[in-house]
Amino acid sequence: SLWRSPISCCMAMIHARYQFILTLFILISSIEGFIQQKTSALRASSLILSSKTSSDNTLENDRIYFDIEVAGQPVGRLIFSLSNPSPLPLHTENLIKLVKGTNRGIDPKAHYVGCQFDYTQDYIEDGMGRYRWGHVLRGRGRNAVGRAEQPLSDPENQSRNTHTCFGGQYYGDKYVQGEYPGVLLTVPVVGPGYGGSKFSIVRVGESPREWGDRLLLNSGVVGRLEEESLETLHVMARQRNGPPTVVGCGVL
Repeated sequence: SLWRSPISCCMAMIHARYQFILTLFILISSIEGFIQQKTSALRASSLILSSKTSSDNTLENDRIYFDIEVAGQPVGRLIFSLSNPSPLPLHTENLIKLVKGTNRGIDPKAHYVGCQFDYTQDYIEDGMGRYRWGHVLRGRGRNAVGRAEQPLSDPENQSRNTHTCFGGQYYGDKYVQGEYPGVLLTVPVVGPGYGGSKFSIVRVGESPREWGDRLLLNSGVVGRLEEESLETLHVMARQRNGPPTVVGCGVL
């Protein structure tokens, strides 16, 4: 009996440790199951959200305008029809909100009024074949979607709407060779300045045929200039009085 007592104690200790390890194992398994369940639920929610985002990109406002002045004199109005549904909804939403000045009350720089298009004497159209294929407005570097200073990124929709051109790719809506007037509204989605307030008016249809859609390289096409605004754009390109300035903008 003197030997049984230590043996019994050892067996009791072993049994207790076994029970502890078994309880710990069951607890860990329960935690892992809980984590897997929550992860699956989050993935399902993410897929549902992604599906809603990708399938419902219809725009409430699909026409925007910019009233232009040069040296204090009215030049005219540029009107754009936005691609609807939008192939790049995040960038289009940002553009619309900047046009409307939605966040202007909390961020005085989140709008386009007072902004100037890039302008240099070297690129003024001279009537002898030299022309401006692109008109760039940089905005104030503030976004109206997400964090104002953070570049926008929408890789899912970009990959879904990627088009090959000579030298690389462009994104968003597809340019059709021969469409008229073939003046596209684009935003940079790759490379320097991507995902910001900058946009460009690109005259693909008026460019030499060898250029064509390669002028859209690394850009996202979000809309087209309406034909009635083509004359205003030509006046902007050919005048020599200074940078075209946005004095008013909004949705139609």
